[in-house]
Amino acid sequence: MVDEITVLPVSDVDLGAIAALEAEAFDGGWSREAWAEQLDSPRTDVLVARAAGEVVGVIALSGVAEVVDLDRVIVRPDHQRSGLGRRLVDAGLAWAGETGAERVLLEVAEANAPARALYEDRGFRVIGRRAHYYGAGEDALVMEVNP
Repeated sequence: MVDEITVLPVSDVDLGAIAALEAEAFDGGWSREAWAEQLDSPRTDVLVARAAGEVVGVIALSGVAEVVDLDRVIVRPDHQRSGLGRRLVDAGLAWAGETGAERVLLEVAEANAPARALYEDRGFRVIGRRAHYYGAGEDALVMEVNP
């Protein structure tokens, strides 16, 4: 299934589909307006994965100087465990390298074993912890990689 998917720069027409993915993936996540700001910022990159013309995944990154933050990776549930998350992260890391970033940082829920495994497989290592980052008792691990 992954071979049929293209990963491309986002366009403004994708905003609705991205907002729908966000709402499905995160309770109380980014609003449509927050995504619109992300798309308009000169310090960000947003890539979407399309299958049969539909947005099935998205990655958002933002960078300042030598540090890039991997802000979001969302894969539609019916495309999870297909390698699409890995393709999105690889595309994001390539963008970070092209910008001259020396580090890529992210936060991931400590309890999110599949995401942690994906990031570890792509070379990320744990460098810290943020207590209650996702709510009471839901810690985040801070991870880093050099692109």
